[in-house]
This record gives sequence, C-alpha cells and structure tokens, in this order.
Amino acid sequence: MKDIRPRNPFLWIKYLLLEHSWDRALERSGCQTWERYFRRYDPDFNERGDTVKAQLFGYPYIALVPYRNLDWNFDAMWGEYWNGERIANWCNQNCRGKFRWHWERVIMDHEGQYLPNGIGGGDEFFVAFKDERDYILFLLRWSCKSLA
Repeated sequence: MKDIRPRNPFLWIKYLLLEHSWDRALERSGCQTWERYFRRYDPDFNERGDTVKAQLFGYPYIALVPYRNLDWNFDAMWGEYWNGERIANWCNQNCRGKFRWHWERVIMDHEGQYLPNGIGGGDEFFVAFKDERDYILFLLRWSCKSLA
C-alpha cells in the first residue's frame, strides 16, 4: 500500500487537524455515521410541518408508496412490521439527485392533503426527490401514487 503522506509536513498536520475536527463534530452530534448526520440535519426537511408537503418542503416531487411494495419483516420484540429497506436500497443505487424516504402517521383531510397525526390515522411511507428524472423512474418501477 502506498503511503499517502504528502511531502509537505505542514500540509499533513493540517489534514490531521481537519480530520480530527470533523470526527469531533460527528461525535458531538450524537450520530454514528455521516449518513445519519446528514439525514438528521437535512436543510430541506422540516419536522414540524403541518402537512407532509410542508415537512418535505425542499423536495418538489413526493410519492406515496403502497404497502404491497414494502417488505414484511418480523422482530422478536415488536412482532411483524412493514419495512422500506428494499426501496431505500434501490434509491441509493439508481437515483442521481438527492432523495429522502420518510415514515409518517397521517390522516387525509377533505382537500386530499396528508396531515401528520400522532394519535389517529395510519402509517404511510413517502419518498421525496429533488430530481424529476429520479421521481419518474421511481413511479414507473414501484407504481406509486404521486403527491406532487
């Protein structure tokens, strides 16, 4: 394996200090990986939005995934549950732009908007996209309902 140290020792020290500061930032955030960090602190997502579209305000294209497309898993403590891991893996492999998947307990109002509701309603799986090409490819592959 080739040694990655540059010939300039000051540049190497600067690199090590920068790496240390990034490791500290990740540690202080409480997240285990950078993927979880960027998911938690996503600037295009507002957890306190009054509709699903308001929560995913930075994503212009939103799809509602039907339950027939989700995986059915079993956990020894919680029992059977729905899982969107197969869809998330497909998006990681095939999407060019930024995307976000999001579980939310919702009810539908008289205008057809999905409103977050912690008590009643049902759990739904939403996938939001920045790029329209990814969104159309996703709708064709998973035959989902469009909210955009």
